Amino acid sequence: MKNYKYFVLIGSFVILTSCSSTQDCNPDQTGFFTGLGCSVGGGYNQRTSNLQGQLQAEQANAAWQQQNARQAQLKADSAKESLLQRRAELLKIDNQALMARRKLETAKTNHSLSQKQLYNAQNKLNAYDRKRVQISSNPSQQDIDALTDILGNM
Repeated sequence: MKNYKYFVLIGSFVILTSCSSTQDCNPDQTGFFTGLGCSVGGGYNQRTSNLQGQLQAEQANAAWQQQNARQAQLKADSAKESLLQRRAELLKIDNQALMARRKLETAKTNHSLSQKQLYNAQNKLNAYDRKRVQISSNPSQQDIDALTDILGNM
């Protein structure tokens, strides 16, 4: 009869530990036998380890996402700064063209340039106007260079 008691005790222990998987070992949602099985079989410890692993993976992913967001913000800031610089250059070139127009008008009035020089200067300004119309308020560096080349040293 003593052997029978040990057999029942060992059998109950085996049944309790095998009945509960790690997923079932949620202390908030277990019954008496499942809870006992999780306690005896180490299911709670295994669940805790799994949850800690998931937490660490999610924290690492969050850190990676934050790093990517910082890099994207730096790129955006750099692009914005570059655009602002090109816009300032465009304004400077537009002012140079305006000054060249004024000089041309003064030269026409004073007859200080030959007809060929007046013609060449007017052609440059016309080419500048044609190119300038094609350029948006977000100029590329190539646009800036093209306008600078057209004006040359007027």
